Amino acid sequence: AASRSEDRESLTSTNQNSTSVTVSAPNSATAASVISYAKSFVGVAPYVYGGNTPSGWDCSGFVQYVFASVGIGLAHSSGAQAGAGRAVSSLAQAEPGDILANSTHAAIYIGNGMVVNALNESAGTTYSSVGIAFSGGYSIRRVL
Repeated sequence: AASRSEDRESLTSTNQNSTSVTVSAPNSATAASVISYAKSFVGVAPYVYGGNTPSGWDCSGFVQYVFASVGIGLAHSSGAQAGAGRAVSSLAQAEPGDILANSTHAAIYIGNGMVVNALNESAGTTYSSVGIAFSGGYSIRRVL
């Protein structure tokens, strides 16, 4: 079981463009806190294949990092993340904070058919519609 302190310290990371990213980790493992934390990286954290820190991460590294901030350990593989937690039967049943993943991509559902994800090198960490982020099938997994 993971332990969480009551007070979380701010995390500062410098990405490859020497841009400093400072965000405060969530105090609780709620969907709202996870989504807020994930959104704080939009536009500032670059996509780097194999990475799993705000200095540069790929899709599954981003999901892994965000959930680790609230004490939830996930593998650094979108395929493994597609089997984490409990299955959700359809996008209509998905809730903000669920993970969408398949063998090639992973993202965090934020509602209204949208995800936050590390999409690719040109977009970096961004918002996408589910249809843009996933061209094929995907699993919806609830870990919170």
